[in-house]
Amino acid sequence: MKLVASAATALSFTGFRQFSAQLPRVTYSSSSKRHASNDPTNQYAAAQLSMQHKREWKIGDVYAPHDLSPAEMRKWNKRRSPTKDVFDILAVNPLSLYKNFSVMSDFVTDTGRIRPRSETGLRPVNQRRMAKAVRRAIALGLIPSVYKHPEFLKDKAQSLRGR
Repeated sequence: MKLVASAATALSFTGFRQFSAQLPRVTYSSSSKRHASNDPTNQYAAAQLSMQHKREWKIGDVYAPHDLSPAEMRKWNKRRSPTKDVFDILAVNPLSLYKNFSVMSDFVTDTGRIRPRSETGLRPVNQRRMAKAVRRAIALGLIPSVYKHPEFLKDKAQSLRGR
């Protein structure tokens, strides 16, 4: 059985909290003055539910009950590679930039190591190309292999003092 997401399920959980705050409070019985929103067990259950569901549903999304299972929810947390990065948008090949000292310096740490993909935000293909360009520039002696150039460190220190 497939279901289609409606406007209520399309809300993210931050939006759901705002949406649910506008709803009237429900009492358990006429003799009991407890409200559902004041019950600590319901608050705990709502917090647990909001931590589990990290997917934002859009209006018209089709889903099956299996899509709400814990096995499928684990897939939502997986980080996917970007489909486009800076070099794709500018239509530039990173290998052609090995002579550009300032670009190469952005992809090297202060100790001379190539920055990982998690920091650069590049696609895997362009990360490999950039790493190759950095190694090429180091081999030609265009950038130092152990540390950043002192001029860039001085400029960075001045910009930090100016803040």
